[in-house]
Amino acid sequence: MSAYKKIKCNFVNKDSLIKALKVIGLNPICLEEAQSLRGYKNDIRSEKAEIIVPKEQLNELFTGLSNDLGFKWNEAENKYDMICSDYDKANKMDERVIQAYAKTVLEEALEEQGYKIKINIEESELKNRKQAQINIVARKIV
Repeated sequence: MSAYKKIKCNFVNKDSLIKALKVIGLNPICLEEAQSLRGYKNDIRSEKAEIIVPKEQLNELFTGLSNDLGFKWNEAENKYDMICSDYDKANKMDERVIQAYAKTVLEEALEEQGYKIKINIEESELKNRKQAQINIVARKIV
């Protein structure tokens, strides 16, 4: 049974987080009240989250023996903490989500300011099992 770790992140915008998860092919479940996460054997864990990516999605797309991935609102810090199992962390699920969130937030901010964005990677490539480096170039004619 993999232990869960709370990973401090700067996920401050729920909509951007949901969009980032969808960019990498995940379809999270959003809940009003936090629910328990499930381990790879379908065991109910003590860790709870308001945004849950079911382990079946992670298994299919990335790791094969995943646990649920969760995001719990941290009231004191006004941001989401990621709750990720040791197994999924070893398979870089945390890094993949952080990368997708950073890409999403940067694109949103740049577009809002009127920049044209060029990215070196297609969204379909972000769904691959291997991570890739992302380069974002923004231009604005003034």
